[in-house]
Amino acid sequence: MCTTLMISVPSNPGQSPPDTAKTYVSARALEMPGLIEQSVYVMPSNQSWPLQAVHPAEAAKGWTTLQWTNPYGFVGIAPSGSAWTSLPTFNDGINTEGLSVGALWLAPGTEYPPIGTQKNQVSYLDFPAWILGNFASVEDFLAALQTISVVGPAPGTRFYVPLHYIVTDSTGQSAVIEFIGGKPNVYRCTNGVMTNWPTYDWQITNVKNYFNLTLVGSETSTTGAGNPVGGGLVGLPGDSLSASRFVRATILSQGISQLPADGTGWLPAPGIFATTPPSKNPPGFAGSEQTAVTVALQLTQICMGTPYGMLLQTVANSPATTGIPATTPPSYTTTYGDYTMWTSVRDHTNRKYYFMSAFSGILTMIDLSSLNFATTPAYPNNASIAVLPQGDAPWRVDATKLLTPATSLGSGSAAQRRLRPGPAGIE
Repeated sequence: MCTTLMISVPSNPGQSPPDTAKTYVSARALEMPGLIEQSVYVMPSNQSWPLQAVHPAEAAKGWTTLQWTNPYGFVGIAPSGSAWTSLPTFNDGINTEGLSVGALWLAPGTEYPPIGTQKNQVSYLDFPAWILGNFASVEDFLAALQTISVVGPAPGTRFYVPLHYIVTDSTGQSAVIEFIGGKPNVYRCTNGVMTNWPTYDWQITNVKNYFNLTLVGSETSTTGAGNPVGGGLVGLPGDSLSASRFVRATILSQGISQLPADGTGWLPAPGIFATTPPSKNPPGFAGSEQTAVTVALQLTQICMGTPYGMLLQTVANSPATTGIPATTPPSYTTTYGDYTMWTSVRDHTNRKYYFMSAFSGILTMIDLSSLNFATTPAYPNNASIAVLPQGDAPWRVDATKLLTPATSLGSGSAAQRRLRPGPAGIE
């Protein structure tokens, strides 16, 4: 189970007249059971595809017959374990032009064109890399999609994984691609929302049933009696089903876009506290980039289906599944379930990629504009960062030693205990 959404904010709120430039940020959660080792890979702009298997016996070799060298570098998350494939098969990422791809689960119903009968075959496993490496816009991608055939194994066979894809560019345009009945179905959208089954066309029809919901309330918690905040959202589904998550993501992601472009009502808001000379972003206040990224992350966490340990399934382990000798009867059960392994945030405007694992509260960022993708080593020597498991990566900031006592009872923040930011204390 997965959820992806997108928001946009003014790049420079508080301008008069309002600045029309927008900052587009999308985010998604990947939710699966068990443990899938995954890493963020940096792929250079001159990488040759398809990748050559590290192990000659790679079972999926030959699925992709199209050969290309990608003009754009990208960063993305792919499984890094060796359970069934030795190649990074990306399920999320963003390229140097601000175009992103997300691969989400779609079952039942996903059926790819068969392998070996199509022209310019691209495996469904290589499809995200083909998109990220070759295109700067949704329009260019959709035009080129007509020239290839995305193929995959039949349902129920080895290596079959039912996926659908969402592509979003730096202008806020998105396209959803699903494979039903052996043919691609393509949908355009402008809100970047996608979850899982049922198919996208059903989700779009279903969300219209919630036309009466609104994010605009009559009063706030400090001005109204009772609970006036969110009264317009009575009836918003709160369960973890895909259809409910689609409705939540669609409606809640509209909120920040309703804030006025001139900055009125924004918190943090340019000019709320006057400075001399006037400052576009007062010290200590978030700008549009920080606001968009953190809000997108928070919305995704609200809409995601499964925080760790929330949805469980008890399974009886049999000798056939555990490797125990067949003469040994099942002796125990295992309780486990889907959970959000990681969350990613893609800043399409500022070309930055953020990720956070299930067991870390630190949002990790890669700035694509700071990387030289022309000289980045090609696979299999390219750089990577482990996402899950996390290894020795920091997972918290210990600020105990940074605490300072109040210095006086004077005016301003000097009378308060403060945390001084710095590199120390990261564990």
